[in-house]
Amino acid sequence: MNKKSIQFTRREFVGTTAMATGAMAFIPGSISSWFFGPEKIVRSAIYTPLSVKFVQSGVIHEEAFEGSCRWGKLDSLTMTAETENMKKGLESLKKEVAGFNFSPGIQMLDPVGIYLWVEKGNPEIMLKDQELFKLNEDDPKTDVYVVTGGIPSFTCVRIAETYKKPVIFMSSWGWGLDVPGGMRAMGYESFYVQDMTQLNDLLVVFKARKAFQNTRFLNVTNFEAVPKGAISSVNDLDFINEKYGLDYHTVNYTEFFTDMDNLLKDKTVRQKAEKLADDLIAGAAASNMKKDDVINSFNFYLTVLNFFNKYNCNAFGIECFELCSSMNPWNRRFTPCMTHSLLKNEGFPSACEKDLSALLAMGVLMYVSHKPAYMGNPDFDLQQNVITLHHSDSPTRMAGFDKPADYYEIKSFAEDGFGATLRYDYEAHKGQIVTLARFDPSARKILVIPGEISGGAGMNGFGCSQRVSITVNDVRETIRKMQDFGHHLSLVHGNCVEQIRDLGVIMGFEVLII
Repeated sequence: MNKKSIQFTRREFVGTTAMATGAMAFIPGSISSWFFGPEKIVRSAIYTPLSVKFVQSGVIHEEAFEGSCRWGKLDSLTMTAETENMKKGLESLKKEVAGFNFSPGIQMLDPVGIYLWVEKGNPEIMLKDQELFKLNEDDPKTDVYVVTGGIPSFTCVRIAETYKKPVIFMSSWGWGLDVPGGMRAMGYESFYVQDMTQLNDLLVVFKARKAFQNTRFLNVTNFEAVPKGAISSVNDLDFINEKYGLDYHTVNYTEFFTDMDNLLKDKTVRQKAEKLADDLIAGAAASNMKKDDVINSFNFYLTVLNFFNKYNCNAFGIECFELCSSMNPWNRRFTPCMTHSLLKNEGFPSACEKDLSALLAMGVLMYVSHKPAYMGNPDFDLQQNVITLHHSDSPTRMAGFDKPADYYEIKSFAEDGFGATLRYDYEAHKGQIVTLARFDPSARKILVIPGEISGGAGMNGFGCSQRVSITVNDVRETIRKMQDFGHHLSLVHGNCVEQIRDLGVIMGFEVLII
């Protein structure tokens, strides 16, 4: 599977993650650069940029005349007047683009004007090659074209057929729907938006698709079958790669834990694990763990980062039941929980129990919201219309990667005192709008459930005791639908329903909303 490298130099990494890290005692976004050194940095696919080229469309007539599609004072319809108006329109577009606050990672290339030509008395409206080829220089850098202006349909078609890129038409007028209506029938990818705000929302979705195409999953397992604790998980990684572009690399337990042992022979690595534990403990409001056991959990975390770098991966999953049965967690005094939390804090999707249905949904939610995701087992209260999720993998930056870490406590997963988990106080976030999601085992459908946090618990207790309760529209219908999807649900702050609808269109999966 050929996949372009997702390694970056220190300069590139720091430049793209500065907003994501923030200032705190423990800075997850900077650990990779600290651990690997200046030349080998693995970056979250969330920071994949999207480059956008605006095109000002219009028509210039050789002769001034009125007719069935043209009216006005003749002195405003001359070739000179129309040419001047096109220049002014392009300058106005450039100012509008430069002045709009697009979402992080959406990059604007220099807008250009492309104009149709109408000769006197000739019914054919022409787009000359020299006009179209104005796009040649920037096309290798362009992910999406955005066309605005008059008589755009033919221009949009020529751009799509020549450059094989998505074309969005932006207009406040409803006739703009002609563009995607016709182009989709021709087999081209096209969309219509009314203004810059709608455009930005759609570009975030295109950026999310590109992020999927730049995601490589570290699949730590000894088995080809679905995990014992998540038989509803997607299991066809080759299908996911072919359909969505998400690549993977599989590592068995022997390779993983042999490398872990070799890594920990390095005194420098052990010192880094100790420093990370010190910082994490210092930033916590409370902890019931010994420092040595927090370090043991960081040993696992740093091993995952080492494999990220080794195989160019930026998403992670490992079984829970099978891993536990191998006794590696018992013998090495760790559980994967804290690693899942910290990876998601840094923008890396990371799934408990190697549940790929939850991981894919997590990728969707994280890539469109630019926030980390929690995942957990659902319980249901039909009378109150409440879903309660419980696991101990919560991120601490649920408000967003560009926000500081929230209040957290460190608690052991095991009663014997090992297995660091980060407990996030969901009770303090009552009223927060959230979105829950999960893919079905075929990876062709996603279930999306908007809701509102109504409570939280589990700041104390062992195992998967962290809980968040969400009031939803219809729990009974949720149970009906989830029987086709499975159990774990991924969750992010915010309402992502419309973005997921659009992402389903451009990535080709069905979206079911309750």
